[in-house]
Amino acid sequence: MLLFFTLILKQNTLLMCLYSIQNMTSEDNEIIEGCKKQKPMSQKALYDKYSSKMFAVCLRYARNKTDAEDIFQDAFIKVFDVIKQFNFIGSFEGWLRRVFINYALNYYRSKKEFVNINDVNLTFESNPINFTRFTHEEILNAINALPDNYRLVFNLVEVEGFSYDEVAVQMNVPNTTLRTLNFRAKAMLKQILLNKENFKL
Repeated sequence: MLLFFTLILKQNTLLMCLYSIQNMTSEDNEIIEGCKKQKPMSQKALYDKYSSKMFAVCLRYARNKTDAEDIFQDAFIKVFDVIKQFNFIGSFEGWLRRVFINYALNYYRSKKEFVNINDVNLTFESNPINFTRFTHEEILNAINALPDNYRLVFNLVEVEGFSYDEVAVQMNVPNTTLRTLNFRAKAMLKQILLNKENFKL
């Protein structure tokens, strides 16, 4: 059932972005080149085009809306600082998402508020979850309720599709620890949703 939930998340992500198969238009190239030259109009055009998608990314990685807003604002400033590194190979939106994801990781790493993987008690339920009972907002809230390191690993592996080896490099955490974190994240997420489902009954 967790696999089914993961597939739903990945399908929603693909429908929302599809950045891996989109080709940049001449307008996109012009905006990017303008941003590399620090032209205010180009920076505004880039912000207008991608702000809603990137804020959605921040909401998924952040603990709450306030954190998401902080990450979003600072990450966009970072984008304008490093956009000269984009070499027009591959998807620009994919590159942009990576900048925001990396900033979110660094945001929580700097706060050093990750929980110990042994500090959370989990109970495992065998009852199936009817995911159609929950709205997108309810599922997002359940993900946001996960401890920071659980949520970040879950998003990177289950939603973004990164391998454990790739995440290990990004987070500077051993592969085995990441697998434990993701396992516990999925178990906790299931528990949160089951509790909500029981509350609705």
